[in-house]
Amino acid sequence: MTKRESRGFLNGAKWWWNTRVVGLIRVRIGSRLKQIKQRNSDSITFAKDAGKMTSHTTDGITVILTAYKRQNYLQEQIEAVRQQSIKPVEIWVWSNRSEDELVDVSDLADRVICSNSNFSFWGRFAVAAMARTNFIAFFDDDVLPQSYWFENCVNTIDQGFDGILGGSGVLLPKAGGYSSKLKAGWNGMHSDQVTEVDLVGHAWFMRKEHLKFMWYEEPLNWENGEDIHLSYMALKHGGIKTFVPPHPEHNLALWSCRPDFGKVVGRTSVATSKMADHKSIRNDVVDKYRADGWKIVSVRGK
Repeated sequence: MTKRESRGFLNGAKWWWNTRVVGLIRVRIGSRLKQIKQRNSDSITFAKDAGKMTSHTTDGITVILTAYKRQNYLQEQIEAVRQQSIKPVEIWVWSNRSEDELVDVSDLADRVICSNSNFSFWGRFAVAAMARTNFIAFFDDDVLPQSYWFENCVNTIDQGFDGILGGSGVLLPKAGGYSSKLKAGWNGMHSDQVTEVDLVGHAWFMRKEHLKFMWYEEPLNWENGEDIHLSYMALKHGGIKTFVPPHPEHNLALWSCRPDFGKVVGRTSVATSKMADHKSIRNDVVDKYRADGWKIVSVRGK
């Protein structure tokens, strides 16, 4: 081999080493470091372990809160729940997968469930099946219940309105499709009386046994419409109606949400429901269920 050929061979070997071998090593190391960094940001060490699950009780309330992108409001929510005139037995936090880092709230809540998948609105209702209390309460992450909300719900049930209770009720239009223009509750009509509605959202309160009807049929769409699905399935399979407890103008302590909190914190571009156009999905769900035989409040009895 001549000097020129030898030099050419060495240059070729050097090029091959720098571009192929070293480049491949850098890619693999970089990828590995990225995986480690991602895993570390997704990992969480709980400051407190949950206690042993108790046996089922014939009374009591389990509260289920959610964490997605507005975890900074959790502490205030938990404080509001613990200050209820009827104290909950336990507070659970269901944490959906998001690009935000997981936040440890185990020192604030009784149980924390962190998911590596975004089960959207459905996960909290599924995990509630493991509650050991007679009643279950759910709250969206932008709802701050006032001190007599649980007592308001229990009194409503005791008065004979034993159904799916909520803080923001919707009365659907006769013409079909979905519309939330006619509401009852903290962000709608304020009444001293219990109001029957077609569906409720923002905050739910019910007997645990009513929740089973939600899973009697597959939802039409997993992207949205869990509130519609729950109320219709409960009515269809259990004869369970949906109500909004009293939200009197003169007594905000009974309300499901402090109005300034709900209007400032939630229903903005940050809300999950506002990050995509779910109106068409909700229209489809309502139309499908009405075709299936759903008699909404405005036409019932005719």
